[in-house]
Amino acid sequence: MNTTLKSVSSALLDAPYQLNIWFDSFLWILGNFGNIGNVIIYSHRSYRQRAYGIYLLGEAISDFIYIDFLLLTRILQNGFQISITGHYNFICKIRQFDSVWNPLVSLTLFAFAIIDRILSVQRSNKYRQWSNRVKLSYKICIAIPLFWLVFFAHRLILYKIRNGSCNPLPGFYASFDSYVEAGFTALGVPLAMAILAFFLLRNIRNVTHGKVLPINNNQPVATTTRSNLQQIDSQVAFMLLLQIAISILTRIPYVAQVLYSNITQYWSKSELHIAIENTVIEFIRILSYVFFTTSFYVSIITNRRFRRQVKGLFKKKQVIDHTTQ
Repeated sequence: MNTTLKSVSSALLDAPYQLNIWFDSFLWILGNFGNIGNVIIYSHRSYRQRAYGIYLLGEAISDFIYIDFLLLTRILQNGFQISITGHYNFICKIRQFDSVWNPLVSLTLFAFAIIDRILSVQRSNKYRQWSNRVKLSYKICIAIPLFWLVFFAHRLILYKIRNGSCNPLPGFYASFDSYVEAGFTALGVPLAMAILAFFLLRNIRNVTHGKVLPINNNQPVATTTRSNLQQIDSQVAFMLLLQIAISILTRIPYVAQVLYSNITQYWSKSELHIAIENTVIEFIRILSYVFFTTSFYVSIITNRRFRRQVKGLFKKKQVIDHTTQ
């Protein structure tokens, strides 16, 4: 009986490390291939002529940096027990800053891609003319990282290594920082995505059923069948909708975990309770990286145009290989 309990306890204690070694490593490899693929595809001229393509390119670059810094350091620290943020104050500050900055940059750019698609099928020309503003999209892609940089710059100053771990200054700031993170990266993200999903889903239905889409306020044009452009837009919308679903499903457990940790941080807990809690928390934290590693694969599954671009890349590579032989 005691031997069994000891074995279970050892397995529970080892579970967080194994999760970070195997699951994180799998996501890191998956994400690198996917984000490199996204950068290549969205760098294509046809996507750079569409505002949503610019936003998704910016998102892909942000995701690439995120997993190759934050996820990789997580694997080294939480999986292989190689202390990085506990020894180097500079990395401590940068990592804590990046843990909130990069995801919000990525998700905000993703949100602007959705907004662009929503605006593109509005009935009113006043709203529709704000879609596909390519020059504006470049400016927004610069403004968003700067905005979140200013908003979370306090982490670059007020986080320090204490007792071998990277923590915020104790007292008021620690509580303030914790609730800001919970509000923006936990509660704010699924709420914003749910609102965008509602409007995007409504637009998919409008395009699918061929609703009346006026060219201007005085000259409506009834569309009984979908044009090629509408079909492409509906595929993009469906692709974005599926990614929204992934972001919500992987963020809701994170919301629950952040709230639970804040509420129970001063509770008395048994060693078994702490071991189970640590395993669940590690799994939820790892799950929060799924959105940033899977967009390429979602695009391949849902978007025919995207698949053609990927196939075109392989065909070009085969042609180059044959000419160099």
